[in-house]
Amino acid sequence: MINIQLDQKPTSISIRYNGYYKVVLLLAIIGNCGYAKKASLELIHIVFWSLRNDTNYQVLLDLSNQHRNTLTPWTFEHGIDEVLALGLINGYIERVIVSQTLEIKLTEKGNDIISAINQFELFQDEMQRIKALGKIPKNRLNNANRNWKLI
Repeated sequence: MINIQLDQKPTSISIRYNGYYKVVLLLAIIGNCGYAKKASLELIHIVFWSLRNDTNYQVLLDLSNQHRNTLTPWTFEHGIDEVLALGLINGYIERVIVSQTLEIKLTEKGNDIISAINQFELFQDEMQRIKALGKIPKNRLNNANRNWKLI
């Protein structure tokens, strides 16, 4: 007779897959890259895309600093719907309509979270990268994306 015994071992999962980690990034993106504590879904997706690797980040940083006026092909952030849901459920963000466009607005509670993150100096690498991008105007983003056409 064979005796099989299984030992459970904890698996290491990157913090990048944690929903609340992405909520913190979302709040930082809205607070630092959007105007009046609001950001379009397009801006949110493209900043998340830029945080995936250094090459993507440099493309968006160059666009933000007006060193380039076009974008390389970029993709939507997977799971952003869950991140937005977590933010909405916890009251960190709210939906607003601006000129017939859905935007995500940082609430006072969300602003408090970002203040606490900065006060305790958490996620400083990510926060510095997002702050370095600064405010990205909608028209600059629209003009940069204007070169893409569906074949």
